[in-house]
Amino acid sequence: MTGKSDVKKLVEAETERLGFTMQLANGRFLITNPRNGRTGEIPMQAMGRGLDNYKTKIRSLLQDHPTKPAPMVAATDLATEKDDTMPRDTWWSVEALLAAAFSNGIKPYVSGGNLHTPGPIDAQPFAEMLHVRKDEVIAHLTKNTTATTEGDSTVPKIGDTATVVRSKPRDIFADAEALWGLLRDAARDQGDKPLTNGGVVGVQWQGALSQIIKAACSDWDTMHEQDVRQYLNRTEHTRCHRPRANPPVWWIALEWNDGGLTITKPTPKPDPRTVAAAAAAKTTAETSAKTPAAAPAADTPPPATAGPALRALIGFEQAIQKAEAERDDAVHDRDAARTELEEIRTDRDNLLVELDEVKADRDQAKTELAAINAVFARYGGDTA
Repeated sequence: MTGKSDVKKLVEAETERLGFTMQLANGRFLITNPRNGRTGEIPMQAMGRGLDNYKTKIRSLLQDHPTKPAPMVAATDLATEKDDTMPRDTWWSVEALLAAAFSNGIKPYVSGGNLHTPGPIDAQPFAEMLHVRKDEVIAHLTKNTTATTEGDSTVPKIGDTATVVRSKPRDIFADAEALWGLLRDAARDQGDKPLTNGGVVGVQWQGALSQIIKAACSDWDTMHEQDVRQYLNRTEHTRCHRPRANPPVWWIALEWNDGGLTITKPTPKPDPRTVAAAAAAKTTAETSAKTPAAAPAADTPPPATAGPALRALIGFEQAIQKAEAERDDAVHDRDAARTELEEIRTDRDNLLVELDEVKADRDQAKTELAAINAVFARYGGDTA
């Protein structure tokens, strides 16, 4: 990762050279071109080729807004002229706007009813235009011609029946593919260095995955981010080879292939003790409703005047309760053993990652040793 001082030096040098203004706002550098009024934000830190991207973004402010219309010739029919008060981005159709965004590296997609526009930093003006007209863009991407914009629906009255429409769940598969695409582009920017993972050839990428997600997918919550990362890991699209490196070293698959894997999120199981207690309370309530007289408690000794039959019945009931308690303890111990087994499997996966890292270092050492022996052999010396 590039330090804040490097980014600050770059911003100060470029703004001074181009005659722009610079100010610090909300932890970012705000760059303004006083000639055309265009502005751009530069984060205080950069990752990978971030400095080159920042320089390109600052220079892009020299150009007018990409949606600025071309000079118009005199119209013969006043009815065909566009209103000057119309927003600039409405001069383009949705199809033309999407085509321009795609050509500049933006990859828009719809997930959970929301519009996502991952892409390079210097193409952010196109992403901003897509979000300004997100209702039209979502309708076009989903082929939904009946999409309504905010304000089209009427406000229900108190006497009307209200229908609550819940937001759509996020698409883990689409988000995972989009994130893999960003990582694949980042690896390509770093030179597409080959890297092997379990015999499968991929490419190497150095960087922090959490920062990529925070920059391009800031609207993800923690649970959805965990699901997406788990999907990429289980489908062998990403693998962290050197987690202790700074920045970490990742293996990225060359091509996208979901492998037909389906991720299901199981419902958490209730505590067996809670279930047993609720069932016992329900049985007691039903018994009390049917019989007017209360049954003797199981943990109290039988009355002195009780006969052999009553004593045997109470003892039988106590034996049943003891067996149920032992069963609940066994179920609890089984769940604890399963949890411990999952932890062991996780530790094993971590050891496998470290083993791959050691193997990679070993292979590199062998290659270097062979090169050294070749040099010694050419000069008639002994090999190591």
